[in-house]
Amino acid sequence: MSVLKAVFGFQKIDLLKLNFKMKSYLLLGFFFLVQITFSQGEVNWSIKAHEGEKNRQSIEIFANIQPDWHLYSSETPKNAGPIPISVQVNKNKLIRVKSDFIEKSKAIKKFDANFDSDVFIFEDEFHGEFKVKVKKETFLSVTVTYMVCNEIMCLPPVDEILLIKLNAK
Repeated sequence: MSVLKAVFGFQKIDLLKLNFKMKSYLLLGFFFLVQITFSQGEVNWSIKAHEGEKNRQSIEIFANIQPDWHLYSSETPKNAGPIPISVQVNKNKLIRVKSDFIEKSKAIKKFDANFDSDVFIFEDEFHGEFKVKVKKETFLSVTVTYMVCNEIMCLPPVDEILLIKLNAK
């Protein structure tokens, strides 16, 4: 308590005696700290399109993974515990998905002490791909769901939305 008094000039706060404005500031500060604590900068995602024949395009998804962190492959057994990478194409009448999402990166089989089981992971980078047919110029929105862990802890699963403009020939 003496540290609080020396730094902030008080020993304790009586929340009931604070006015609405002060409570709002405290609540905003709390949410800001939670956001900083749980924000996930461990993975940076990107998306690219390569045009093919007859308005077909190959959509590639890439991830750069920070050192000491890893993502889980869809090869990981469902009962193992972690949430593997999944990719969902958001509905668009001008786009038809022509192939399932395929993980192009080779997953590493490893025992994960966090889940006490064998899992398949990606370290450093990830690459996956699927194919679509485009009727006319539009935007493709893809939701990537993933979870990252290191040797000590795991962060909650995240939905990352990737957006790319596609052209039809």
